[in-house]
Amino acid sequence: MSSQSVHKKRKRETKPPPVPAQPDGPDLISQLPDWILHSILSLVPVKDAARTSVLSSRWRHLWKDVPLRLDDDSFNPNNRRPYDDRYYHVVSDPWLDWSRKVVSSIFYSHHGPIESLRLSLFYPFKMDRFVETAVQRGIRELNLVPFDFGRDTFKLPLSLLFCNTLHQLSLRRCTFPQALLPSIFPKLRELRLDSVPLPDDLLSRCGSLETLQISNYCQPISITSQSLRKIVYDLVSSRAELIIKDAPNLESLMLANEVTIHSKVKVLDAPKLQRLGFINANVGAIQLGRTLIERHEESLISLPPTFLVNETPCRMNLLSSVKTLAIKMERYFEMTLPTILKCFPCLENLDIMKYEGNGDDCYLNKGMWEEEGSLSFLDHLKTVIVKGFWGDQCDVELLRYLVVHGKVLQAITLLCSKHITKKFVDIKKRQICIENRASSNLALVFFRDTKENVHFSLWNDMIYY
Repeated sequence: MSSQSVHKKRKRETKPPPVPAQPDGPDLISQLPDWILHSILSLVPVKDAARTSVLSSRWRHLWKDVPLRLDDDSFNPNNRRPYDDRYYHVVSDPWLDWSRKVVSSIFYSHHGPIESLRLSLFYPFKMDRFVETAVQRGIRELNLVPFDFGRDTFKLPLSLLFCNTLHQLSLRRCTFPQALLPSIFPKLRELRLDSVPLPDDLLSRCGSLETLQISNYCQPISITSQSLRKIVYDLVSSRAELIIKDAPNLESLMLANEVTIHSKVKVLDAPKLQRLGFINANVGAIQLGRTLIERHEESLISLPPTFLVNETPCRMNLLSSVKTLAIKMERYFEMTLPTILKCFPCLENLDIMKYEGNGDDCYLNKGMWEEEGSLSFLDHLKTVIVKGFWGDQCDVELLRYLVVHGKVLQAITLLCSKHITKKFVDIKKRQICIENRASSNLALVFFRDTKENVHFSLWNDMIYY
């Protein structure tokens, strides 16, 4: 190889000298005012905000003054809930112990106000100090779920009842103090209770409470509140009883669609109630104003059941304020629907959820709807949605009645439980007598019923599949 070629090869293999590193520029972010850095840190999870303390001495304590939003479940690896099935005892778990230490360290190192706090990894006897500290530092949203698998409950400290910054409170397996003063929770807007005993007159003592959600509670509940606007109640528990005794500002009452034959629902005085559902005939008693519908005791286990309809003294005659009504149509209970609808003379939106099945079991007397004549709610009814439509005799009789007498009816949406074909649609339109509709603006629409269907979204949170 010639010397010239060797020289060219060496020249190709020679690398250029490295470029000297440029000196780092000024830390412009750290030069921002504290209030801007606090705003930035408030947009990230608390565990990420705490990590910024290692950046420099400038950042070491910044996160401690940012409004705290702490959820201990975000530190729980894989949502661990270890226990021994054989003895039903909670067993030691090093990961959970580590999570508890980290949460405690963040909580007690922080000096700023507390926006929200959720505790679900701590035993009841460990939660007192957390709650007391949160009250002192202006807690706004508090969620307490004692970590003890239902064996022990957490008794709320008295200081929480007088917290004037608390707006939202969620409790599970907790108890209220026995002695309650005339006024508690001065600024509380929303209260959620799961497996929590509700003391008498507690609601009437909460002067700012607007939303109440109750689940997994078996004892009778009587609602008396001047401020409540919305109630969400889970009636799945056996022998549940809900009585709306005096709620002058109540606008929405939402009940789970699954109930037992021992449940009772009574709406006695709610003059501003606009949204009600699910009304279910499969209960021991339903009282809507003065109309009381009771299931006959001898028919609790017999099919088809029998119902007694009576008038009982009540301040409200009819529920004239209700504009939107949801009904769960159980098998064998179609005959109660006319009586229920008579209680809502100004109804505008009717949502019906049918029972599961092929619709062959229909105990509706043929011609029953026509015997009722034109009920007063038909002068106001605008929309109807039927979820679980099969097209059986009961469905057809009801829809034909609504189509022929609904003077201002605008839309009927049928969420079908079976495959939709053109032949099926044409047959049902003919049976329903769509050509004889009283409203020229009426549209009849068929959709395939799915859990993702948005047409019934108003009630999705109350449906148990």
